[in-house]
Amino acid sequence: MKLMNLKGTTDFLPKDQIVRNKIIDVLKRNFEKYGYLPIETPILNYYDLLAYKYESDAEILSEIYKLKDQGDRNLGLRYDLTVPFCKVIGLNKDLKMPFRRYEIGRVFRNGPVKLGRTREFYQCDIDVVGIDNRLIEAEQILMAINTYKELGIDVIVKYNNRKLMSGLIKESGITEEKVVSTIGIIDKLEKITREELVSMLKEIDISDTSIENLLKLFTYSKNEYKEMFENTTNSLIKEGLTELEELETYLKELNVLDKCVFTSTLARGLTIYTGVVFEFYDTKLRITGALGAGGRYDKIITDFMDNGALYPAVGLSFGLEPIYEILRHEKEEKSLIDIYLVPLDTNIECLKLATTLRENNIKVLIEMNKKKVGKCFEYADSENIKFISIIGSNEINSQVIKVKNLKTKEEFEVKIEDLTTFLQKHIDN
Repeated sequence: MKLMNLKGTTDFLPKDQIVRNKIIDVLKRNFEKYGYLPIETPILNYYDLLAYKYESDAEILSEIYKLKDQGDRNLGLRYDLTVPFCKVIGLNKDLKMPFRRYEIGRVFRNGPVKLGRTREFYQCDIDVVGIDNRLIEAEQILMAINTYKELGIDVIVKYNNRKLMSGLIKESGITEEKVVSTIGIIDKLEKITREELVSMLKEIDISDTSIENLLKLFTYSKNEYKEMFENTTNSLIKEGLTELEELETYLKELNVLDKCVFTSTLARGLTIYTGVVFEFYDTKLRITGALGAGGRYDKIITDFMDNGALYPAVGLSFGLEPIYEILRHEKEEKSLIDIYLVPLDTNIECLKLATTLRENNIKVLIEMNKKKVGKCFEYADSENIKFISIIGSNEINSQVIKVKNLKTKEEFEVKIEDLTTFLQKHIDN
């Protein structure tokens, strides 16, 4: 057997997983700061659930990993966390609204592989159901900007409204049944050539006149749309512009509007979105794709419940993989070990000392294989461990040990009874 990973999957060794864990820690802390509660949903789902709300030729369906169980039932691996969240709402009708949740878990897509995009990856999602105004979209955008900032990444936010897009498409002369397909093509405008886009529109039988109107309509700014359609009877355009105005008012008051750019062609690929949509990009372009994205999806949970009530929802997803790709190059490596104790025939004494330190939240590694002292220093250095102490009988008898800082090369004499205080003072300095 040839040992290898499937294309689009990766093993993460400790130095990489430490970075990933720190990203997740920051995300969890910020999610909870904004009132989101943790849930967990199954990776394995009925295929019909995963395919719910999509046409049979939808691109996302081609990326689902499909399988059967021993009962010959059609199953699939989840491709995102949104549909499973909708299922949770449908199965738990006693949940109090609005309901905010976050979930961090693996998802799977049998799609193209590139930097920052794999086939097995983590999504880190927040969603809220039960709020129908732009204040929640503004709060999520604010939270994302601040969270990325804590991770050391400055982002620019691209935003748009699916109602506005649908209205513009109809305005160009395209019929209702082709609106969804056209949105999916327009969403690719910044990624493909004009010629490729025209060819794709012709493939779905859009006329030359409508294509010309369409491409012209998607070149204007939001203020130009506002002037052009001030007296329009197109309700989708009116609603889309009104929602964008409301969102921008909040973003301005929150002092983040200067980090946001209206992008008329932004749709988000999934057809579930019904209103405001947004994506987050690294200002330094270390990753060219989106670092995260989200938007409003008011119909999917409403349709799941099918009880006559409305279930407006909005959420966003942070991409762990692209964030990791940036931070693994940017962040200075730091060991999870605070001090490395090397006993010279003082095993039990070192274990007792380590126990005291660990009780005070100091992370300790004890050498247990009787490596030579020189090898211990080499190992500590290679693992970026900051402090090392060689402890023999003389140190135990005198109750004084030498602690060396491998970063600064300084050496300190410390009473054993004072070691906890010393390390607490110097670990992060």
